[in-house]
Amino acid sequence: MNFQQNNLKSATSPYLKQHENNPVWWQSWSDEVLNHAKEVNKPLLISIGYSACHWCHVMEHQSFEDKEVAKVMNENFVCIKIDREERPDLDALYMNVSQLIHQSGGWPLNVFALPDGRPFYGGTYFPKVQWIELLENINHLYHQNQPKTMEYVNSIADGLNKMETIELKSDKTFSTSKIDETFEFWLQQFDDEWGGFNRAPKFMLSNAWETILRYGTQTKNENCLIQTKITLDRMAFGGIYDQLKGGFSRYSVDPYWKVPHFEKMLYDNGQLLSLYSNAYKVYEENEYKKVVEETINWLKDEMLSPENVFYSAIDADSEGEEGKYYVWKSDELKAVLKDDFDLFQKYYNVDEFGEWEHGNNILMRLTDDEDFANQQNISYEALQAKVSEWKKILNPIRAQRIKPHRDEKVLTSWNALTIKGLCDAFITFENDEYLDLAKNATNFILENQWNGEILFRNYKDNQTTIPGFLDDYALLIEALIKIYEVTSEMHYLETAQTLTEEVFNQFYNHKNKMFAYKSHYDTPLVNETFEIYDNVISSSNSVMANNLFKLGKILNQEKYIEQAKQMLTNIEEKIHDYPTGFANWIQLYLNFAYPFKEIVIVGENALEFSKQIQQCYVPNAIFVASKTENLEITQNRFIENKTSIHICENYTCQLPVYSVEEAYKNL
Repeated sequence: MNFQQNNLKSATSPYLKQHENNPVWWQSWSDEVLNHAKEVNKPLLISIGYSACHWCHVMEHQSFEDKEVAKVMNENFVCIKIDREERPDLDALYMNVSQLIHQSGGWPLNVFALPDGRPFYGGTYFPKVQWIELLENINHLYHQNQPKTMEYVNSIADGLNKMETIELKSDKTFSTSKIDETFEFWLQQFDDEWGGFNRAPKFMLSNAWETILRYGTQTKNENCLIQTKITLDRMAFGGIYDQLKGGFSRYSVDPYWKVPHFEKMLYDNGQLLSLYSNAYKVYEENEYKKVVEETINWLKDEMLSPENVFYSAIDADSEGEEGKYYVWKSDELKAVLKDDFDLFQKYYNVDEFGEWEHGNNILMRLTDDEDFANQQNISYEALQAKVSEWKKILNPIRAQRIKPHRDEKVLTSWNALTIKGLCDAFITFENDEYLDLAKNATNFILENQWNGEILFRNYKDNQTTIPGFLDDYALLIEALIKIYEVTSEMHYLETAQTLTEEVFNQFYNHKNKMFAYKSHYDTPLVNETFEIYDNVISSSNSVMANNLFKLGKILNQEKYIEQAKQMLTNIEEKIHDYPTGFANWIQLYLNFAYPFKEIVIVGENALEFSKQIQQCYVPNAIFVASKTENLEITQNRFIENKTSIHICENYTCQLPVYSVEEAYKNL
């Protein structure tokens, strides 16, 4: 390989392809590249980002496209470009470096390391002048002051080890009083007026609101239920939601959900399908049904590949401007909408709260349709007709604009989140198309990404190149459990168990009884990472622990439940000080602290009964429906010519009932 050139042309990642014409001699991460760095005795310059990242584009334009900057980089460093979405193991390792040094992180992430990958400095975005100065300082440090360089290497290595150390804790009881105190503490962090948490920027954090919705319902905590509704309403009204087409952007830069960071990510939208579908069961808000319908339509129109699996992301920028595709000037709207403009202006707050910058408006609402219709003295039905008409007029006009770039790689983990979201939408709204979409995507992954031993992470241009990480396995298992619960098709459950055993085989750490993020079969990095903190996606260990609990109940495998309990025990003391960072772990805590049900339905109408009961919000249960006694949990429950519903707790059951109405009473 010729290392004195940019070698990204052979990459499949859309993010790496964006950099293939830079004058920088970019390389993909590989053992061959690291060996080359050792031979020429140059430090690694590791630059990490993703295709929809606005500031990644800015730094590329300012520095990586600049020949003067490229000359300094090429002469003094072996430069490596990494797509964080393809290689989250490397991203997690080097992001921890930025967190250690600056107590903050983000993308682009730029880290300097020894030729073997051990880091000694890192940061995020650097303007051009500052970047050149940093390059020269790092080069001088590496070649002229090896003792100081090694001091930094060892200090960071020590910090990384401490960050990743998880102690094996002894058995604990999970009490309702302790978790109740945690929610009281969490409540203080809510934004009572605008929803979400009282800070900016605001991320939607679906896993947190799923947990708060569950706790509010289970314990009849009105504050949690009110706050969840405020949050879901405000997000649906805000600029963070694409008011014309559907689908959510990644986060809001302000407390009002007004100005989004305009990139749209598959993982957000997949999780929000689950959240809004579950919330509809509780609040029965038509707004939530519309959000789900529009978001799925957007997924079909914009994100669905010819293979019926979903692409990763849509960029924030078009024509070099963030949000240009989505915003409107009032003169343009006036010319198109004519007599309707006045009502449209009030509805979407044009030239008022929705005004942004450079005369542009972000379409957003401040109230629900019923209140708005009353304020304007028109009927709710007439308003709905108007809104529908406006979308039919404006969407084709917007579609003529230059679209933001779409990242057309397929990621197993993000598709799994979307499969689960589609299943939740199917159960709530009884739309068979949603289940078909979920099954098609699942079948593609199982046929193309899973070879019976290794689950692969990525797919692009008929190639799948990267073995999966813990989140790929854990989220796919979670999706398979969900699709089994809504279809009762045994092959989904069997595959979930097969994958689970493979997780133990590839990722299990016998010392701390947690799962490493990277498979033992892969080339190890300089530091082993354990993902335990929930973020915009739940941590892979928390997802796996929840999976083990549910599979343990369905399959009557006590060893799975004990493993889940041990994992929760290991991190339990962290939960109460930082609930947002452990939101999905709290779901597991609630499983142990509060009653959890096994709902077992056996007989000819089992699947139909199961679907009907699942339309009720029962987050503290697993569902097993079968025409026969095909699982241990269904044994001795078959009654000739009847469909029996057994509601159990810890395998102790109430007397069976024979109608959904009777089951509702017992729930």
